[in-house]
Amino acid sequence: MSREMGAIVVFGAIIVGALIMFALEQRAAAKRKAARGGREIDVSDLIAFGSAAGAGKKTKTAD
Repeated sequence: MSREMGAIVVFGAIIVGALIMFALEQRAAAKRKAARGGREIDVSDLIAFGSAAGAGKKTKTAD
């Protein structure tokens, strides 16, 4: 195997690994979204309201 062919194989393996990791992350993100009932949670809401933003309770008042 020539040096160039080895470089192509290594580069191809890196690309395949990156695509697999991307697909797994997309799958995990879809599972997390489904667990939240399809809602998106904005990071700024989490900073301002804490875990209540994730639970959908940021606009409710405490009684």
